Parts: sequence; C-alpha cells; structure tokens
Amino acid sequence: MKKLDGSWEYDYTVFDKWVEFMMDDIGIDKQISCYTMIPWALSFDYFDQATNRIRFIEAKPGDAAYEDYWLNFLTDFSRHLREKGWFHKTIISMDERGLDVMKPTLEIIKKADPEFKISLAGHYYDEIQADLYDYCLSFGNEFPEKVLEERKKAGKISTVYTCCAEARPNTFTFSPPAEAAWLGWHVMAGEYDGYLRWAVNSWTADPLRDSRFRTWAAGDCYMIYPGNRSSIRLERFVEGIQDFEKIRILKEEFTAKGNKAKLKKLNDAVAKFTPESITPDNAAHMVNAARQVLNSL
Repeated sequence: MKKLDGSWEYDYTVFDKWVEFMMDDIGIDKQISCYTMIPWALSFDYFDQATNRIRFIEAKPGDAAYEDYWLNFLTDFSRHLREKGWFHKTIISMDERGLDVMKPTLEIIKKADPEFKISLAGHYYDEIQADLYDYCLSFGNEFPEKVLEERKKAGKISTVYTCCAEARPNTFTFSPPAEAAWLGWHVMAGEYDGYLRWAVNSWTADPLRDSRFRTWAAGDCYMIYPGNRSSIRLERFVEGIQDFEKIRILKEEFTAKGNKAKLKKLNDAVAKFTPESITPDNAAHMVNAARQVLNSL
C-alpha cells in the first residue's frame, strides 16, 4: 500500500500463511522461490491510499519507477524474512529473461540486500552466472567445465530444464515414454544437481480429455491428472530419477573402493546422454542399453 505521505507499507499475511503451510504441514521446506520481479507483462499493482483504489505502474528494469517500486519492497521483504528466520532459504527468482533486463534487476536486488540469493532459469550468460545461486539452464545450454566446478565448490545449485521449446527429449503426451527416463541419465551426464519441469499440475480446461494449451505441445502443462492420477510419462520419469540415484550411489562406492574399472564402465555409459545423442526414436534403446550396464555392475 502506498500511504498518503508517499511511503510504502506491506502486508505479509498471505505469504506467511502459504509458506508455513508448505513447510510445516506438507514438508516442502528446502527453498522458497519468489517470482514476479520481471513478469511477461511489466505491470505492477498496489493499493493507493490517496485515491482509495488499486493502481498500476507500467515500468521495466532500469526505469526509476521500477526501482522505486521494487527497492522499497525488497528492503522491507529482507527485514521480514530475517525476522521469520527464512532469509537464507529464500531465492529471488526469474525465468527466461535476457541480459538487458537481468543486469538492472540484479543491481536493485543487491542494493536492497547484498546477501539475497538469486536464481534464473534460462540461457547461459557468463556475465551474470557468478551472481546466481540457483541457475537452471534450458536444455542444450551447458556450463563451462571450470564454471560448473566453481559453482559446486561454492555450494551453488546448477540444474537443467525442458519446456514447450524442446521437441525432444520431453514429457509431452505424445513423447516416447522412454524420453522421460532419458532425462535422468542426461542430468547425471551433465553433472547437474537436478532437473526442472516447469509444471506438474497446471491443468488445462478439460485435462482428462485434452492436454493441449494454446500453441504449446500437448502435455506440456502437466504430468499428473486430477484425482491423484499418475501418467505413463511420470512413471517413466520416476524411473530416470531412480537410475540417477543408483548411479550416484555406485559412483561413490566405486570411488571409495578404488574400483577404477567399474567406475570407468559406468561413466562411459552415462557420458552418451548428451543433447546431440538423442533422435526421434532412440531414447528407449539408449536407456535399455545403459541399464544393462548399470545392472551388471
């Protein structure tokens, strides 16, 4: 709320209720990702005490009005998060935004509190990667080897994602089911910390009958269905996660025991899962062949 004297006041009641519900009742307590600093439509609302109504600011990163709106909020938000004990697990997050808007946005966040953690899901930008605690690359992008090593040492999160843009591999309703399992192997091959799927249950108008949404491929919006229904693609995706975990455990075991032969055999099988390796019809063959190696060790 913008008050009569021009100052700002913030109400965190709904935010606190949601976070406490997710953390205390559901058990999702690792990270709080906060979006909306750079929405697709650069329009920001607030309640104006002087006119007694909702008003809107049309502004983009770099504009004085944008900085006034967000710097005041982030400064107060930092205070609130620290009081609640949530600051160090809260991430100011953006998705699929370019350098032209990311740079001025990063400046505002740092000005509000230089200890804020920041995340981006999108293309790789070397110019800002050091500022990003949680960096999720779109499929086909890669971290330079040295950068990935430095991020791991710093305890930063480095992941990969697919969305409507990637024809393959993906988890569309028409995707070969094995592609969902293929993703787990790719995450291991790229030495990522994990995989991001932008939506699990963003249901369409009639999700049990039609999984299309506008121009997006069928199934892009969800992997589970109303009524606690799973899907073939979700179950195959779980297989990929299980493969990833088995590989991780075996790598640790082989390294600890100095079993270089088995470690090399496993690493060679994993290394094949690169963006260039997948074709419209080879995901199942790749996963099955790699699992034969995995299960033989």
